[in-house]
This record gives sequence, structure tokens and C-alpha cells, in this order.
Amino acid sequence: MAIRTYGLSGSGMDVDQMVKDLMKAQRTRYDTMVQKKTQLEWKKADYNSMYTTINDFRNNTVFNYKMQGTLMPKKTLSSNEQVASATANADAVNFTHSIEVTSIAQSASMSSNASISKAGSPGKTNLQDHIGVSGTINLTFNDGTTTKSLSNYDTTGKSVYDLVSEINNLGLNVKASYDNTLDRFFLYSTKSGESNQITVSTADADDTGGRLLMENLKLGDAESLTTKTPPVAPEVAPNNFTSGKDAVAKIDGATITQSNNSFTISGVTYTLKQLGTSSVTVSSDNDKAVAAVKSFIEAYNSTLSKINGEINETYYKDFLPLTTEQKKEMKEADIKVWEDKAKSGLLRRNPILQDLVSKMRNDLANPISGLTGKYTSASSIGITTGSYTEGGKIYLDETKLKAALEADPEVLNKIFGSKGDNSSTSGIATRLYDTLKASSDKIVTEAGITAATATDTKSNLAKLIKDYDERMYDLNDRLAMMEDRYYKQFDAMETALQKLSQQSTWLAQQFSS
Repeated sequence: MAIRTYGLSGSGMDVDQMVKDLMKAQRTRYDTMVQKKTQLEWKKADYNSMYTTINDFRNNTVFNYKMQGTLMPKKTLSSNEQVASATANADAVNFTHSIEVTSIAQSASMSSNASISKAGSPGKTNLQDHIGVSGTINLTFNDGTTTKSLSNYDTTGKSVYDLVSEINNLGLNVKASYDNTLDRFFLYSTKSGESNQITVSTADADDTGGRLLMENLKLGDAESLTTKTPPVAPEVAPNNFTSGKDAVAKIDGATITQSNNSFTISGVTYTLKQLGTSSVTVSSDNDKAVAAVKSFIEAYNSTLSKINGEINETYYKDFLPLTTEQKKEMKEADIKVWEDKAKSGLLRRNPILQDLVSKMRNDLANPISGLTGKYTSASSIGITTGSYTEGGKIYLDETKLKAALEADPEVLNKIFGSKGDNSSTSGIATRLYDTLKASSDKIVTEAGITAATATDTKSNLAKLIKDYDERMYDLNDRLAMMEDRYYKQFDAMETALQKLSQQSTWLAQQFSS
């Protein structure tokens, strides 16, 4: 930086102010660039808001209306909910099914038949004090398909809770637990069914290791646990033993055997509860279908309103982004009012959004080619567009929709979910899904998927913003050099004036002498 010597001549000039005034006109170009860059950043943010709105509607609403589960909801009615209940998906046929339950699925289990703490036990911090077991044990567990063992497990210093953790960490479909209040030990199968039994065995000798542990846990006679494979006869079964059982039922005359009490057949999910008979009637749920259409219309109109809001937002050409100097002279409230107007209308009459609104209207209004009969379009089932001034907002005639559903339970699937070879033969949801994707892709090309520029280097706006950054950097360097040059010129002038003053003083002294 140059050494500034102005003021030595006694000229009284305010050089700082003079340089500032000279630079003011030059810095106007820089401020203009900052304002234009800021407008592009705001525009990018507006595009990102539209990108989010469009994709939320596409992924969270339109996608669901391509699915039969949304378009063809079913309801069920059980004649005896205590025996069996049911739900149905779109694949289920409207029909009344007969059910006779002859067996309920259950999970295998074992549990202590009495408190396990030994008399006078000083506590439960280790198995020796708690139940009188010490040393190493060997236990082998089988869950019906897989066998795993605790081999040479040292019980020294280990509590019953440590034992529970070790068993559960084997990775079997067998879980152990100990209840402190009941003072009992439990083994449960995590799966029901006859193929998912619990067996426990040990190679340890009588009254030692694993055999002693099982006996002291009061799971039953060690012989019945090690030599019998459940289900065993009641007279030799372990204490409090439950054998895994399958569910068995006759559905429409056909015998069904399942390991679980809940299973799905031909789109109907049955849940068996107890032995007995019942019937389940599957029918179309028209009330739910109407509610689904209402939900679609609400989401459609909300999305359309946001898009139209950007297209029609007022643009204030005289309200540019404020510079730092301008903000210094304004109140916070005034700055907010100004910037609200400066940010307004940056996507006004945007061609991408205008094209999207037009195509959304066409996707909804055009009939589905290939459909025959009375119902071939949205308007034929009661979905219509309002006046032109409402920007494509749609309405529902519930009476008309209910009549269409009564006449054809699959009408919504045909109007919304048809999967044609092209747009004209595709349903409304398929058309909208593709239209929204195309517009979303255009926005990505123009502005990326985020308002930030740090990770966006490919979109058109990101490139323009980067170009402004580079130009502003270069211009700032030039302005700094220009400012330095002005100061050097004033320094030189001050030095010359100082010399002139010195010479004048000398001459005056010469004449006076």
C-alpha cells in the first residue's frame, strides 16, 4: 500500500472524501453485478421451491394413484370376529368366504414351575449363590431348524441375567428371560408353528453342569429335556411346556395349514383367533374410494395453486436488491418490505411452469383412448375443471362419482391407473407422473435440485452465478488498483505543493533580507 502524505502542504483538501467520490461512480458497476447475482440466487431458490412442490406431489400423491390398492379399496365383514377377522387388498374378489377353524397356531415355550432361588440365597449376583450352580456348563439349543451350543460356559461370577444374554446372543429363534418378581426362568420360541419347537440338551453328567442347571432352573426333569424331542407325552413333558402348533382351517372347503394365525390367500388376509366357524364377505369400499379421489383433488389443487402463485406473482422492476450501503441508511422494517418486493415475481410467466400447468390440465381433461362405455374420462365420473380464471382448479361431483363406482367398481383404476403405450391410452395418474417428471427435469437443467450453488456446477443459473463471481472478483481487483492510483496521484500533488510552499517561503526570506 502506498504511503499517503497528503495534508503536509496545508492545502486543507479532504483527500479521502475526494477519492471516495471518484470511486463511487466506478463502484456502481460492481454494485450492479452484486444485484444481478443476488436476483439469480433468489430465482434459483424459487425454482428449488417449485422443484420440491412438484416432486412432493408426484412421489407422495400421483404415484399412489397408479396403484390398485388406492384405486380399488376393499372392505371385509366377518360374521364372527371372535373366530376370525380379515382384511382385503385390491386383488381380492368380491365374495363371501366360509371359514372353519380347527386349530390355532401357538409358539413353543418352557418355564420354571416354581421359584428358582435356593433357600437362604444371599442374592442373585451369581449363579452359585442364586441357584447353586458353579463351574462350566454345556447346553445345546434347537429352534426346530437350527442348533447352537453354549460350550464350556464358565458360570463363575455370572448371574442369571448373564445366562439370559448368552442364550439370546446365539441367534436362534429362541429367547430367554428371567422375571425377578416371579423368580422364574422362561424360554420362548419367537415363531409359532409345529416346525418351530424348543429342545434343550446337554452332554454333562447327572447332577453336574448343564443337567444341574436345567433342574435348578426348574424347567423339568433333566431326562425329559435331554432324551425327548417335543412335542412329548404329557407325563414326561418339561414343566410348564407348550408345544408349537400349526393353525388349521377350512376356507371355502379347502384345508389350509399355516404356522401363523395370520396369512393371506387370494388377496384376503385372515387372522384366526379361536376355534369355530365364521364367514368373511369381501366387497368394494366405495366410501374409501370417494375419499381417495377427494384427497387427490385436494393435493392437485394445492400444487396447482403454488405453481400459479409463482406464475402470476407481481414483478416490481424498480425494486432491485439492496446494496450494503443502502441497507445502512434504512430501518429493518423498511428493508424487509423492500426485499419482499425485490424477490417477488422472479418466475412470473415462467415458460417451464406455464407449460406444466397447461399439460396438467390436458392430462386431466383428455379421455383415455381404448376405454369403451360410459366412463372414459375424468369428467364422466364427476371430476371437472372450474372456470378459466381459476387456473385449472378441479372439482368433484360426489353423486356422479358414486354412481360410476356402483356401476363399475373398477372405474377409478381404468380412469387413473390404465397403463397404455402412450399418453392418450394411459390413465390420468400415469400421464401426470410423466408430465411432472419432464417439468422437474427442465427445472434441474435450469436451476439444479438445490438453492445452494456450492454443489451445483451444471445448471444454467449456477453457471451464470459463477460467471458473476469471477467478473466481480476481477472488477474488485481493478477497482482496488484504481483507488490506489488515485491516492498515489493525490500524494504526488501534496508533495509538489509542499515543495512549492517551501520554495515560496525561501524566496520570501531572500527578498526580506
